[in-house]
Amino acid sequence: MEFLTTNSWWLLTLITIICIFAYKKLTNNRDALTSKFEARKTLYGDTIDIVKFIEKALNHAGFKKVGHNTDENRFYAQTRFSMSSFSEYIEVLYSSGNLATDLKFKSICALPTQVFDWGKNLRNYKRFEKELEKLLPTRSNSIKG
Repeated sequence: MEFLTTNSWWLLTLITIICIFAYKKLTNNRDALTSKFEARKTLYGDTIDIVKFIEKALNHAGFKKVGHNTDENRFYAQTRFSMSSFSEYIEVLYSSGNLATDLKFKSICALPTQVFDWGKNLRNYKRFEKELEKLLPTRSNSIKG
């Protein structure tokens, strides 16, 4: 009994982590319960230019390891370590249509058991959006979605 009372915090933490990973496995959703932020945005103009703007915006926002997978129409990046979260993975998917390019932004905590991000994922989006807006020819070109 003494073992349980002296180690109850560690046992509770271990059980919680096991439950999080079990839930992720059972739902077949690796992002389940991990803190994340997703946003959509529609930009009007030439897709080739918009793709260049996305890459510049990710770099100017201060994200590291910015990459582009042209086969999947996907940009990816990572944030630096901070005290509010260990790091976040950034993903920007884009698809082009009739004179419009749809963006899907996602920021997710790198630590799979991190349930709270203290607003860091939203701040990542706002940093990206601010840099993207600076690069667009006119501010009236974009519509938030």
